[in-house]
Amino acid sequence: MYLYLVRHGQSDGNERQLFFGSSDHPLTQLGREQARQAADKLREVSFTRCVSSDLARCWDTAELCLQGRNVAAEPCPALREQDMGALEDLTWAQAEKLCGALVGRLLSDWFHTTPPAGESPAHMLERVGRCVDGLIARGEDTLVVGHNGSLSLLLYHLGLVKEEELLQSGWFFRHGTYSAVRADETGAELVCFNR
Repeated sequence: MYLYLVRHGQSDGNERQLFFGSSDHPLTQLGREQARQAADKLREVSFTRCVSSDLARCWDTAELCLQGRNVAAEPCPALREQDMGALEDLTWAQAEKLCGALVGRLLSDWFHTTPPAGESPAHMLERVGRCVDGLIARGEDTLVVGHNGSLSLLLYHLGLVKEEELLQSGWFFRHGTYSAVRADETGAELVCFNR
């Protein structure tokens, strides 16, 4: 089976350079265009199911990717981005003023750093992993629309990226692209990344 991974298009929170995860920021006009770009790239790809984070930026991306297909998006809260707790909706400067060096640790060692009053990466990995295991158990070729963090943990759960590579240069899901993973009960292979 194949999992086709799409990160949501640019959101208002991305454009404003905020720390955000659980906040529901809508797609910008550019984000809608990026979702259409991903849809165009997926035009020749066949899948029978779509699961999406239920946050608007992902849900709207999924809807745009599914136009003209006889597939309906299914909401999957397990694919939500990390709850950034006290950092939600702060600019980088505001976050640094509030938390100082913690912001640098979030960038350099994300997997071992939990935002104040936020969700730990370990908890996020647990929920994303359960979702991935369920998708593989069903065995259907599936479009998965999520966030950079949740899609990165999907790859990590399947053994396709190392812990120290998570959210580092070279392993960011780009807007307007898709990635493909071949997976079954015996293992997984990254077929393409940011195509």
